[in-house]
Amino acid sequence: MQAIPNLEQLSEAPAADPRSGPRSAPGIVALEGGLVQHGMLRAHMGPAEGDLIFTTAATGWGEILTDPSYAGQIVVLTHPMAGSYRIAASELESSRVHARALICTRLVTPPDGPGISLTELLGEARIPVLTGIDTRALTLELRRGMARRAVIRTATVTDAEAVGEAGAILPWASIDHVAGVTTRERYTVAPRGMRTARATLVDFGVKHSLLAALAARGLEITVLPHDTAADGVLATSPDLIVLSPGPGDPSAMALQIATTRALASVAVEGGPPILGVCLGHQLLALAAGAGTQRMAVGHHGGNHAVLEAATGRVDIGAHNHEVAVVDGPALAAAGYAVSHRDLNDGTVEGLSHAGGRIASVQFHPEGAPGPIDAARIFDLVVERALA
Repeated sequence: MQAIPNLEQLSEAPAADPRSGPRSAPGIVALEGGLVQHGMLRAHMGPAEGDLIFTTAATGWGEILTDPSYAGQIVVLTHPMAGSYRIAASELESSRVHARALICTRLVTPPDGPGISLTELLGEARIPVLTGIDTRALTLELRRGMARRAVIRTATVTDAEAVGEAGAILPWASIDHVAGVTTRERYTVAPRGMRTARATLVDFGVKHSLLAALAARGLEITVLPHDTAADGVLATSPDLIVLSPGPGDPSAMALQIATTRALASVAVEGGPPILGVCLGHQLLALAAGAGTQRMAVGHHGGNHAVLEAATGRVDIGAHNHEVAVVDGPALAAAGYAVSHRDLNDGTVEGLSHAGGRIASVQFHPEGAPGPIDAARIFDLVVERALA
């Protein structure tokens, strides 16, 4: 990644390509509960709608915006400045922007050079960014439980009309976001170097960095669509099954829960071991009869402290989830123990099965953006696949 330039080199960002419309315009964000904030729209004039979430990441805007797990959401940046470096194509986590919109305090333009600016990335994707917002004050309101459905639009309607638009948005949890981000066809990712094992990954919204982390450990990866049945997964003769991250409410994914339950039964009986990451972690819990729930304050950012129960080790990890597994007797009855917990709020951040062939993490060991303290999880999983 290019080094962040000195502040004197930066300027307030113009809008994207002038062919896409005005360079900027007065804009608003309106929430269903009545809160309205005014700023300036850039990159694209909108409108956009979705659930408001905030991330504490200070960099990694390209990775965040192209992460499929942000489908259906408007991202609020708590860091006061965005856009200070150009984004390389290798930093993007998928082929397109999935976030509905971006809200920041100050958007700047980096010096000319290789890569694309944040404004250009958003403009080409026709995604609006609302600037001039006190995002830390907005984040405090979100942390206090403010209703999250929101619209971003030009300030051409009254505040009351914009609030009404926000209240008419379909709830985030009622939409099948995974169907919109999964691969449509099977494909293969080659290992880096000599092949050590074969992994089959069920794609609920996988990031490029997760595939890269697996390939770097010698895994040849077969990637399958989200609705592949258990027989179809096992027919690929995997040494390891990976249930990927993804967006949306896992409790509504009846087909995927049933598939996960079947795969877990095979794993317990000596079949291919399973690693679940984020949404995959939640599906394993649901398949075991446990519950999930929407969090009062979701985890989004690269600075969450996670405790590993077995060792007492604390890792700073990358998180991106609005839903958490409920810790209850159903987990123990199915043979699972909580392997990781978030030190801030006690959220279940990992599970391990007593048989030693199923493990899951709620966070992202591959980081991007974020630290890679917990990347050793992939090494442990590969060891299990080769055992």
